[in-house]
Amino acid sequence: MLGDVWQAIDEARFAEARALLEADPALLASDPGQMALGYALAHEGQFGGAREVYGRLRNTHAGQPWEHVPLHQLGMVERLAGDPAAALRLFDEERALIERLPEVDRAFKRAVNGYELGVNRLALGQVAEARATLAAALADAQQADDPLTLGCVHRALGDMAAQTGDPDGARAEYEQAATLFEEAGDEWAAAEARARREAL
Repeated sequence: MLGDVWQAIDEARFAEARALLEADPALLASDPGQMALGYALAHEGQFGGAREVYGRLRNTHAGQPWEHVPLHQLGMVERLAGDPAAALRLFDEERALIERLPEVDRAFKRAVNGYELGVNRLALGQVAEARATLAAALADAQQADDPLTLGCVHRALGDMAAQTGDPDGARAEYEQAATLFEEAGDEWAAAEARARREAL
C-alpha cells in the first residue's frame, strides 16, 4: 500500500495518495505513513497541515538519529511555501544533526541537505555561498554514488548558471541532470530538466 501511495505522489495525484492513506489507519499512523502524508499536504499547498505532521514527527524522534529526516521535510515545506530564509534556518539545523551521525552515514545525507542549502541560498541571492555549497553537495553525492541527488545538484547548478548570465553553462548542467535522472529512473525529472534547457 505504501508503494501505491508514493506512486500517486510521484504522479502528482496528491488527493488520491491521502485517500489511500486514510483507507489504511495503521499505515496512516505509522512514521512512513505520516512522512507520505506530510509530503502530499506540502505539495498540495496545505503548508500548515504539513508543518503540523512533520513537527510532530520531529518531536517524537527528538534526540534520535532519525530526527534530521522530519526536520529536512520541515525545511522543504518552507521552501515550497516561498520562505527560503526560514527553509535555510531549518536546513542549517539539519546539517548540525547530520554531522553528529556516524561518518559512514553522512555523505548521502550531506548531499541531500547541501542541495537544499544551495537552492535556498540561491533563492536569497547568495550566489557565492550557493556555488560553494552546491560544489560540496556534488562531491558528497559523487561519494554516495547517488544519481538522483547528483541530478538535483546539476539542475540547481543549471539554475544558477541561468540566473547569472551563462546560458551555455546552464544548458550543459540541465542535460547532465536529465541524464542522471534517467539513470535513476525518474523520467519526469529528466523531462523537466530538458524543458528548462529548451526554455533558455
